[in-house]
Amino acid sequence: MGSVISTAKVAANALFGSKNFTLMMVGLDNTGKTSLLSRLKRREGTTLPPTIRTIMIGFNIESISYGQHTIQIWDFGGSETIRQIAHCYYWHGHAFAFVVDAAAPARLAEAKDELERVWLETENQYPFLVIANKMDLVGAADLFVVEEALGIQRLARSGRAIALKGVSALNGDGFDEVLEWLVQNISYTVIARRG
Repeated sequence: MGSVISTAKVAANALFGSKNFTLMMVGLDNTGKTSLLSRLKRREGTTLPPTIRTIMIGFNIESISYGQHTIQIWDFGGSETIRQIAHCYYWHGHAFAFVVDAAAPARLAEAKDELERVWLETENQYPFLVIANKMDLVGAADLFVVEEALGIQRLARSGRAIALKGVSALNGDGFDEVLEWLVQNISYTVIARRG
């Protein structure tokens, strides 16, 4: 009975163009996931409030509005311990974002291993966005370097919706492109399936 209600609700949302979905945001530690979440929650302003590292609490959950859409974001800590258990929560998600630190190119090989693990642990119908954060910092790798280092073209050959977007949590650059890609690539069918 619950799926009928969920399907009817999603069908009504499709009629009016709104989407309500959950984004699972994962990645290595110190990539700025919590700062991204904070910037998404507070789009205006030049300074971000201090954040509590998710290593202390495991994950954060916030809901944001983007136009007529509502996105619930789960921000998972990047410590190895938390990454090992995060997959237990993936069933809540409709889409996935993997965050990398573009200003730490020495960690891209480690990020590639983690990205591939998450890619395999998530189902093919759910869109997957790679977010290169800290693009505003001196020494940040450009998107072509990040794309090559992470093997994104190889992953794209699977047919699954995947993209790479560059952002700055500090100043908010690139956030509209991220949100628009998510809204465009999450289907009403996927939303109905997860309810």
